[in-house]
Amino acid sequence: ARAVISNHPRGKDVRIIEHPVNIGTGASRNSGIDNSQGEYIFFMDSDDEITPNCIESLYTQMKENPVDFVAASFDRIDCKGNISYGFNCEDLLIKGELELAQMYYSERIKKKELVYICSCNKLYNLSFLKKNRIRCIPHHLNEDLLFSFQVILKAESCRFLPEITYHYYTIPGSTTNKISNKKTTNKEVKECKEIIQFKKDYLNEFKNKAIYEILLTIVMSDNFQLTSIIYNQKLEEPISKEMLKEMLAYPISFLTLKSFKNHKAINYFLYIISIMPFPIQKLML
Repeated sequence: ARAVISNHPRGKDVRIIEHPVNIGTGASRNSGIDNSQGEYIFFMDSDDEITPNCIESLYTQMKENPVDFVAASFDRIDCKGNISYGFNCEDLLIKGELELAQMYYSERIKKKELVYICSCNKLYNLSFLKKNRIRCIPHHLNEDLLFSFQVILKAESCRFLPEITYHYYTIPGSTTNKISNKKTTNKEVKECKEIIQFKKDYLNEFKNKAIYEILLTIVMSDNFQLTSIIYNQKLEEPISKEMLKEMLAYPISFLTLKSFKNHKAINYFLYIISIMPFPIQKLML
């Protein structure tokens, strides 16, 4: 990398930020946000590839329609070079407070995805990330989940492009594949508990917003699904009664839940599970 930079006509514009030890992807991205001096920031994983016009395409759209972030489509490539479906963005320009979040969670209810939950292949307005204190949890392996959760709820404008600008390589032995093919560690269980609690706490900011009902429905459904997956995996150490209770705990009272206009059935179900005795909770998972 240094050899390329030294011989490149714009090499003087490149800075390499080094850490004394491997601090992980999430912490590295936080470091990128903290040290960036330009207007925009783009993340990519070290084993992936961008198209030659990726940055130019995203930047052009950003300048034509200044937004909080621009996202484009991507494909998947396996180790043999076979190309398959990745994620196709609709051609959309979205503006307005919570407009993206409302559209995203309405689609989630219908089992559709409007935004791919990955921090890569998006050009972010750096001031947007800093103003809203959007960061990764440094020690988490799955840093994208909560980063994108914050982006979706805080973005007041965004642009989606059908153009493929990113090649996601599915490589045996990568972090993603390692996670899905081994025993779940105590550290990973702890991280899942932190994800669940982070989302519950984050909901408090939206209690007086129209989006709160659907947001709570999706968040608590995701939390129940994540708890169920973790509980039923082969674990290094069984989940304690106290931890399971915390993960399944419903964040609002029954009286507040009764005032909901939509999605009551699933919320009643999740609330009832949260107050059930521990042995019955385990059976429900």
